[in-house]
Amino acid sequence: MAVWKIALQFATAVAGCFGFAIVFHVGRNEWLVASFGGAVSWAAYLLMLSASGNDYVAAFVGSAASAFYGEMIARKVRAPATVFTVIAFVPLIPGASLYRAADALMNGHSEEGRRLAVYTLAFAACMSAGVVVTTLILRKMGKVRAGKISG
Repeated sequence: MAVWKIALQFATAVAGCFGFAIVFHVGRNEWLVASFGGAVSWAAYLLMLSASGNDYVAAFVGSAASAFYGEMIARKVRAPATVFTVIAFVPLIPGASLYRAADALMNGHSEEGRRLAVYTLAFAACMSAGVVVTTLILRKMGKVRAGKISG
């Protein structure tokens, strides 16, 4: 892929996340930090997609990166991790495939619509799994480090 296309993808990921940071009432001081999470999650997605060739694995890793980024930034700025994680998650949302699935179903192409709907749901499930697994691991590590649980 051409360098300018990758740069454009990162720029649009950051711009889209910047808009969501404003909509979610993130403090002005954190707008850029929250927006940068979109670039982090998109970079992880692209790297894993090129390494594995599998959309689902890439969705898991991209979402895991967004959760990790959200947790780390939240600790730095003392704000809820959910806000940063959700904003970093935005570039990964499979909106185009959801639209194409609905369009195909509405236009009588039921087989194509079902195929796209299954793809979209599986992609979203991998995204969810990435966030859940990462969040659970980080929280478990935090409790172990704080001495609240053993092993």
